[in-house]
Amino acid sequence: MLKIEVDRLTLNYGRNTVVRDISFALEPGCMLGMVGPNGCGKSTVIKAISRVKAPDSGSIVFNGRDVSKISHMDLARLVGVVPQIPLLPSTFTAFEVVLMGRNPHLGLFQTEGPNDMEIARVAMESTRTSHLASRRIGELSGGEIQSVVIARVLAQRTEAILLDEPTSNLDVGRQIEVLDLVKDLCRKQGLTVGVALHDLNLAVQYCDKLILLHDGSIRAEGTPAQVVTQANVSAVYGAGSHVYNIDGAPAILPRAGGRLYPL
Repeated sequence: MLKIEVDRLTLNYGRNTVVRDISFALEPGCMLGMVGPNGCGKSTVIKAISRVKAPDSGSIVFNGRDVSKISHMDLARLVGVVPQIPLLPSTFTAFEVVLMGRNPHLGLFQTEGPNDMEIARVAMESTRTSHLASRRIGELSGGEIQSVVIARVLAQRTEAILLDEPTSNLDVGRQIEVLDLVKDLCRKQGLTVGVALHDLNLAVQYCDKLILLHDGSIRAEGTPAQVVTQANVSAVYGAGSHVYNIDGAPAILPRAGGRLYPL
């Protein structure tokens, strides 16, 4: 099981500070949601944890090991990433892309065997993408590509999964299917899961803990009920939404013209 500790992390793009001196932890069996307005740093934090972007200060530690000391191959066995905008070869079939998830488990010059093929097949079944197996990536919609990338991460068989806006290109039904699957894996297999979500209502429904990012820092951290409060939502998103308590959980409904219009 993998524990990821982020300690006093600062991330810059040039002179622009995206996040400053933030600390939090991702625990096995816990689904941690990162929420906040566009540009608050959710994607950048995921890039830092997955070693796509180096910290400007602070540290990221995997079970006591600094992530900068872990080889890229070992890191790929530990953490699978679903990026917001996947970059994939358009001529590859969906099955070939999912099979890429097995690469970290292969030796030098080793090719995929029957077991790898079966793992990829099961991953596509789990994400309901089996019917896309022979189709090329360039022929798929954005939502179909997102589902294929999630299948690739499942085939990777890692101890942690990081997802950056995994539901952004999916219709409502597929959003629920994907998050149900990830939540189930988190609970049953003790996976460490970090997910950046734009939709606060989805974050409340699926995440065990939330961190709310705003102006480069963590505005609030804790359970969904502790984080998604009227005070926090108004401070971060403005006065355009109202927080209700529905069946013991917060729910956000939009206001229009100063009046509340129920969904």
